[in-house]
Amino acid sequence: MSHDEEKRMSFTEHLGELRVRMIRSCIALGIAVVACYVVSDYIFEVLSWPLRPLSESESEAISFEIIESADDGKTLVAQPTPISESRADDIEWTVLNPLEYILVKIRIAGYGGLMVALPYVLWQLCAFIFPGLHAKERKVVQILIAGCSVLAVVGVGVAYFGVFPLVLPYLLEWIPDTVNVQLRLNETIGIIIKGLLGFAIAFQFPMAVLILVYMGLLTPQALKQYRKMALVGMALVAALLTPPDPFSMLVMLLPLALLYESSIWASYLVVRRKTQNESL
Repeated sequence: MSHDEEKRMSFTEHLGELRVRMIRSCIALGIAVVACYVVSDYIFEVLSWPLRPLSESESEAISFEIIESADDGKTLVAQPTPISESRADDIEWTVLNPLEYILVKIRIAGYGGLMVALPYVLWQLCAFIFPGLHAKERKVVQILIAGCSVLAVVGVGVAYFGVFPLVLPYLLEWIPDTVNVQLRLNETIGIIIKGLLGFAIAFQFPMAVLILVYMGLLTPQALKQYRKMALVGMALVAALLTPPDPFSMLVMLLPLALLYESSIWASYLVVRRKTQNESL
């Protein structure tokens, strides 16, 4: 359907098209949720991996065994003995009621289905609103969707492969040996999921900055001027969200600082492109 034909559609026809696209999106979401529920056990193993990065790797400790030789002498023989490297090996999952495990599976299926169906839902949304936009507006929306998607994937990857495997097992090491480690299934999985979503949202910072720059509410000069204050703020956030050691703090601070610097660089490109378009 052409752009002019879309403009001639009546209000009722637009509502009908919106209803059809919403139905398609809901069907896709339902199918994705059911599929994720079927493989929810595997998804659970994937989500819990940051808690047990050392559970499959064991180190060998050297123990000495006294062996009597033929001439009645005694010899010390070194024998390697595997030992666990982390308290994460001793994790015991706990549920407090018979329905908790099923509810966790449904929760995992809900979040997983939403992530799987999100590209199709966004495609349906864009197919509905794009005919009413100009070519430049369509291009801006496409750039925003692509940029936000890439940054979200990068944020989840940094949290899953970089931050969580270092921070979460490290927290377990602070627990005394006299305390039995038992993690409640629902709460722990909720913390991991919320953490991944938090990183995905936090990594949208450059896109938010670019929108403000494009609207003229923020300038690259202001970003450079308040760089030190921003770094101090990011350092405080990293210190609050990580264990009390410099390494864990740097693991979170480094991506945030790189995002801020990339935002400054990208803001100059946005201002230059906006100036060129206005001069045409």
